[in-house]
Amino acid sequence: MTQAPGLQRRPGDGHEAAGCRRERLVDNQALRTVYEYMTRVDFSRNATVYDRRHGALLGRDDAERLCGAAGLPLAASVLDIGAGTGRVAVPLAERGCAVVAVEPARGMVDELRAKASSDRLAVVIGEGGQLPFRSGTFDAVVIARVLYLASDWRHILREARCVITTDGLLLHEWGNGQPDEPWVQIREQARRLFETAGVHQPFHPGVRSETEVSQELGTLGFVHVSDVLMGPGPQLTLREFLRRLVDGELSYTWDVPKEVQADCLPRLATWCEQGFDLDRPVAIPNQISWTIYRAAHSQP
Repeated sequence: MTQAPGLQRRPGDGHEAAGCRRERLVDNQALRTVYEYMTRVDFSRNATVYDRRHGALLGRDDAERLCGAAGLPLAASVLDIGAGTGRVAVPLAERGCAVVAVEPARGMVDELRAKASSDRLAVVIGEGGQLPFRSGTFDAVVIARVLYLASDWRHILREARCVITTDGLLLHEWGNGQPDEPWVQIREQARRLFETAGVHQPFHPGVRSETEVSQELGTLGFVHVSDVLMGPGPQLTLREFLRRLVDGELSYTWDVPKEVQADCLPRLATWCEQGFDLDRPVAIPNQISWTIYRAAHSQP
């Protein structure tokens, strides 16, 4: 692994901010206020099994299709925000891109470093909403399966806008399913039960839909370039999905008190038995897709 490009010191630590004029997009006082209340999902506790659901690495052919659709050169500089265990960062680096992977969860970083063999991949432990890079450092930013996990998702997008070049690319993967998918319906029923029991924001404190992401990017001056369909996600029976939810392998119960789980999860299981064929395998998600955006020349 290599040194991350464009690193800068933050104001207030005795060094200049190296010219990153973030005030055009983010009011610093407002950002500090947001971070006092910001919440996100920390996947350190299940980092060793995370790849079982999401896949260890983006396939080589899929990585080529994504880069080809985006017109991303082999030697492009790429920032992967919320890189997790390196599912996207590692294959992009192996393809020839100079990749910086930013990930806040140390358990995930350990898994990523164990995979990383390319000297074109640097790893930075940090938050996507407080990036330590100069403006215009990267040709492209990757944000994959992240924004629904962080309450500061809008600030993450603003930071991404700051650190890419004037006409840089943003490659976004939603990955959280659509409302008509059975596993999503089970997840949202769990949310309703937990909230009815008095748990505020039991899981996934970030954005609720890909449409909201697209709208926010539009306000930041991004334009839609294309969509890349990768096919269905890994197959799993709904019974196995429910088991993982109940057993705490999935993040949906991590912030829910045990007594609330004891009351709600049996009712969730009954609801699932009545409404679904739990032994039918389903793809999770039904369709893996990426959306490619390009920054306009003028920032809002």
